[in-house]
Amino acid sequence: MINFDERIIEIFSEKAKENFVKTINIGLGYTAVELNNGCCGVCCTLIDSKKSCTVYKVDEDFENKSCYELLLSIRKYKDPVSRAVVIAMINALTQLDENIVKYVDNNSLFDDLNLKEGKSVAMIGYFLPIVKEFEKKGVKVVAYDIGKEIGDEKDFYSFVEDEASALIITATSFINNTFSSIYEKIKDFSKSVAVLGPSTIMDENLYKDTPINILGGTYVDDIDGVLKAIRMGKGTPQIHKSAKKIYKKMQ
Repeated sequence: MINFDERIIEIFSEKAKENFVKTINIGLGYTAVELNNGCCGVCCTLIDSKKSCTVYKVDEDFENKSCYELLLSIRKYKDPVSRAVVIAMINALTQLDENIVKYVDNNSLFDDLNLKEGKSVAMIGYFLPIVKEFEKKGVKVVAYDIGKEIGDEKDFYSFVEDEASALIITATSFINNTFSSIYEKIKDFSKSVAVLGPSTIMDENLYKDTPINILGGTYVDDIDGVLKAIRMGKGTPQIHKSAKKIYKKMQ
């Protein structure tokens, strides 16, 4: 089994050692980490089912500290809020790639998944806009989403193996630490696989030797606007008023 947390540390250690965390911003819908170099990354804030308030359980204060310290915390803290902070920081580091802007507004997901009327797609995580779009085009969508209590795991993976023409995975699987187990179930899938969502880590090295060949994430170009949306507890539509969707098909 691939340990994706260790792969993340290996890939981002060098950049993390060269940069510092400026601010950590944990909102109801999204978390953002701003770096000293002017980059900012976002990640969905996942909150466990609860009967009382949720807090950030990390004892360390990572602001004004090396990104490397925060990066290594992914080994220690496994709750979704703590992982969201690390992933938001990683997404800020990915924006150091000068080529990242080349992927802005280049979404051809339907075609890149080789879909057409009568085909079917499996979806881990329920993306309502994509479901509506694909169903309008005559594509059958079968979803499995633990948080929304959609689908049955056994039936879903049987569908993936026997019928699905393509597969979409929500990037929140990195936040709730289910990506490795998902990978084990789909590692032999021979058709196109996309990882989508504002939380997506847009570095193809992370997905080496996996079936994943499409990434869709978020590029923050207006930090003040994004941070205000997060302070106000806003969701994806408001975040993307100050950020761009980015898309990359890998060879």
